[in-house]
Amino acid sequence: MIPGINYPWTVFEGRANYGCDFGRNIWNSHTGVSMHAAEVRADLAAMAATGVEVVRWFVFTDGRGGVAWNADGELAGIADGFFDDMDAALECASNAGVRLCLVLLDYSWVHDAGRRQYLASDAGRSVFLDRLIEPVLERYGHAVHSFDVINEPDWVTEGLEPNRANEPMPLDELRHVIRVTAERIHARSRALVTVGGGRVRFAAEWDHPDLGLDFIQVHSYPDVRYPDRDETVFGRTAASFGLTKPLLIGEHPSDPRVHPADHLSPAYSLEDYLTLARDGGYLGAWPWSFKGTDAFGAVDQVAMRAWIKPP
Repeated sequence: MIPGINYPWTVFEGRANYGCDFGRNIWNSHTGVSMHAAEVRADLAAMAATGVEVVRWFVFTDGRGGVAWNADGELAGIADGFFDDMDAALECASNAGVRLCLVLLDYSWVHDAGRRQYLASDAGRSVFLDRLIEPVLERYGHAVHSFDVINEPDWVTEGLEPNRANEPMPLDELRHVIRVTAERIHARSRALVTVGGGRVRFAAEWDHPDLGLDFIQVHSYPDVRYPDRDETVFGRTAASFGLTKPLLIGEHPSDPRVHPADHLSPAYSLEDYLTLARDGGYLGAWPWSFKGTDAFGAVDQVAMRAWIKPP
């Protein structure tokens, strides 16, 4: 079992820094890691103190930061400041004794037609890989635990659960993106590759042999109002899914008492998820999230430390 946690982005001057931790952003400002490295260093040290070994951290998200876009919307490459920020992040992680799982894209990348074109065709994917992913692998491929190609693509993909996209991407298109990105990562790095699946019931999709993933990942946010919306991980072992790769619960609520207004979590505690992962043969259970930058709140660091590193 690998103890891990979702960072998943920093807080900069009191605001969640989604999509802007690495490199200049589309507003031509820079709020990346190197601008507040002392705070990030303290966060990672605190995570390490709980016994966490891997920190899941979002990078390019929807393209708002870290990506250099030409005036006509063309993907030009890596944004200024990106390497300074990633260097700082890896230095902080190394000092803390933790490794990083870098989430390359969020599903929200698909919402913008101009950005989606870089996932939708062979030509577009070549630009995406050569100008954006290759420089990351060349510089950091040896230094991270894993790459998560895209977070929760379920929400924007036909045949899965495309309830957050006006024009969902075809499943074959998503598979192409994952496969070619995984191939590039494996060719240039020893890092593991995964995808942040948004539903438990789609676990088998990420086990498709053509995708080339190293471990399967599902996110579990049960809602007592809609118990049939997704399958549960509770009462099941990882082996019961019949997968050919290890299975990670990559996101789960940190505390059932804290949740969005439109969501009602069952009374599964942090300790319940961690125990399930250990006893059920999962690769791990990584709570969302350390900083509490959304309505699911922050992890109880004392409880997590007590479970991972009992006295």
